[in-house]
Amino acid sequence: MGLETPSGHAKSSPRTGFANSEQHNRIVEQSENGDNSIGDFGPPNDVFIAVIDSYFTYCQNQPYSFFHEDNFRRRLAEQAIPRHLVLAMMATAVRFCSHPYFNGRALETSIEYANRSWKLIVSDCFTVGKTAEVSAVQTVALLGLFDFTAGRLRHGSAWVKVGLAVRMAQDCGLMLENATYLSYAEQEERRRVFWSVYLLDRLVSCGRGRPPAIVDASCHVQLPCGESTWREGLWEMTQSLDEMTNRTLSVAQRQGPLAQVIAISHVLGRCAQYVLQDFNIRGLHPPWDPGSDFAGIESDLLHFEAYLDIQRPIGEILQPHISAEGVVDSQSAGPIIFSRALFHLCYCLLNHPFLLRRRINTCRNLAPISFIQRSSDLAWLHAQQMMSLIREARKLGCSFHSSSSGYAVTVAGSIIALRTHDEDSIASDQAQVLLEEALLYLDIIGQYWNNVRTMVVCLSP
Repeated sequence: MGLETPSGHAKSSPRTGFANSEQHNRIVEQSENGDNSIGDFGPPNDVFIAVIDSYFTYCQNQPYSFFHEDNFRRRLAEQAIPRHLVLAMMATAVRFCSHPYFNGRALETSIEYANRSWKLIVSDCFTVGKTAEVSAVQTVALLGLFDFTAGRLRHGSAWVKVGLAVRMAQDCGLMLENATYLSYAEQEERRRVFWSVYLLDRLVSCGRGRPPAIVDASCHVQLPCGESTWREGLWEMTQSLDEMTNRTLSVAQRQGPLAQVIAISHVLGRCAQYVLQDFNIRGLHPPWDPGSDFAGIESDLLHFEAYLDIQRPIGEILQPHISAEGVVDSQSAGPIIFSRALFHLCYCLLNHPFLLRRRINTCRNLAPISFIQRSSDLAWLHAQQMMSLIREARKLGCSFHSSSSGYAVTVAGSIIALRTHDEDSIASDQAQVLLEEALLYLDIIGQYWNNVRTMVVCLSP
């Protein structure tokens, strides 16, 4: 069930593997010596290891970054990872595991793991006298994501769990730089857990009546450092979210890809609040007014267009993360692709013909025709660029298959679908080809995410 590249072979690989490693041998020895704590997770050891490998190939940094891989594998071998967290990881990763053990039952197995994890976290962590731990935040966030991607029936519980993860993260003080007693790698993991919860909060808030739980002004922890720095256990000074979004950085101070994902998710949150939740920060100005929220968001996007080097070919940016054999470092490539996808999603939401028309209808002034045409053209342009980004990334063997990528393609696809009715036959034909490409992509990743399957229905003729 592993996600395949267009050539039919899974080319993205984890940076390191368990197989033939010291940690793998230790787990096997423990099992042979009668320690069945690993086996208690359900599958045999080789299957268990394959699931963990799948997580770090297909889930880590795509887009959430919850774990330092080497430290996690070491602590797993030492049986120092809480069972509720391991089960939550397995619930997320089993859908991508190609081991025949899960053939035909990956979905039911993932639900079983998620339910077991939730029961453990409730009994272990939500009792009197228990203080919040980072591992509990990781577990609840993963379970919130699991429920959110399981379909509409579990959206209510997902919303509650994401909110719970936010409060637990704040209770742990993850939004503050207050853990200098830990190693650099552990400090960075705390930061990344917080920013992953922030990102999850912003993504699940892309809907009506779903305001974000985290206030930007409360985020005092620095943004994630570069991937290689973290892997090596080193320290790197990065900027705060406020510094990055208030344009205090020069291009020479460009932050790492994961920090860029967080910054763009901040803009996405503003887009969602503006077009989906009718929220106004600057006042009730019409979108074409230079003092409007629309103008402010677009100004931020223009800034990030230069900062992210959007016009540079994606293949050129990804090349350093692809080996001579064509194997992609998925943990490094994932945030690069995702930051650009979020950038295009922001433009698609902000200029979506239906959403913008709804916004304009709340104004007392007639909208300038030139503004309507310009917004329509921008939406069409970024919908095309969204599909181009995914196409080129997949040609290079990169994985781009998170459930939120399905949402991004659905929004872009709805704009493309409108263009299939364009009076210009060339534009109409081009849109039809792109719509079929979007539907095919959603069909592929819909094999892994139930919520994406419902998105396909929204776009199907």
